[in-house]
Amino acid sequence: MNSNADSQRTSRFVEVNGSFIHVLDWGGVGQPLLLVHGAMRTSRSWNAVARRLRHDFRVMAVDIRGHGDSSPTVAGNDTTSRMEDIMEVSKQLELGPHFVMAHSLGAIPSGMYCARSTNLVKGLILIEPMIDMNIFWKRGETSKSKWMAKAPMSGRRNSWDSMEELISRIKKNDATKNWTDEVLDDVLREEIRVLQDGRVEVKWDRSIYNLEEMWNDNNSLIDEAPFITMPVLIVVRKDHQQLGTTIKRLVNALPNSELRTVDRIGHSMYMEDPDMVAKTAKDWFA
Repeated sequence: MNSNADSQRTSRFVEVNGSFIHVLDWGGVGQPLLLVHGAMRTSRSWNAVARRLRHDFRVMAVDIRGHGDSSPTVAGNDTTSRMEDIMEVSKQLELGPHFVMAHSLGAIPSGMYCARSTNLVKGLILIEPMIDMNIFWKRGETSKSKWMAKAPMSGRRNSWDSMEELISRIKKNDATKNWTDEVLDDVLREEIRVLQDGRVEVKWDRSIYNLEEMWNDNNSLIDEAPFITMPVLIVVRKDHQQLGTTIKRLVNALPNSELRTVDRIGHSMYMEDPDMVAKTAKDWFA
């Protein structure tokens, strides 16, 4: 299923203030569809969805700064900077009228971009969106020094001693164990690099966790919502803990939105059920 479609992909790079943002261009003759991943993933995590959509859209998947083949930088990893990167991708690649689909951490910069590009973005899908950076990062902490002291990088691991160890981790972890075989194959072929000593490293740079930027990142999709005027579809799990609170507030704040819930699926639902996500995109952007 992979080889023919994959051989037609091209990598494109957009320069933003001396850094380079990578876009995986699947080609196609339809209107452009820009795919934006979340934290610690890359443009390649969308491969299975892109293969299913490339005959209906010109699919383009972006690597957020510090992820995949985009440049890592110490600064510029906050949601405003990420929004500006997406803006430059749209401008320099001359996308024209297009659609956007984003997941998790990619939802806030994508929503901010859409709020400023209502003349270009014709539809938006947010999958399991992160909604408020202040709440997510600070978790109620009011003291910057206390928060920075207890906010180490523990748990945010991007390297393993061997391929076998990484595969074992993926197949046991609740967040990844239900990926399809196709998605797992993509991840192991394209989202990691094998180092000379045999260790494997997932393609995201630890610089994306800049504590100073994280503390000062106060962007919220709810604040942006009144300006996101194109049709917006929000797709979340039926057991999402914020379904009746933050998600509901976002839906109510958007001028033109619909909420859909999905049962028996995880946070990275586009990697667990690419067929469902692709069909959802075709139907919503029709």
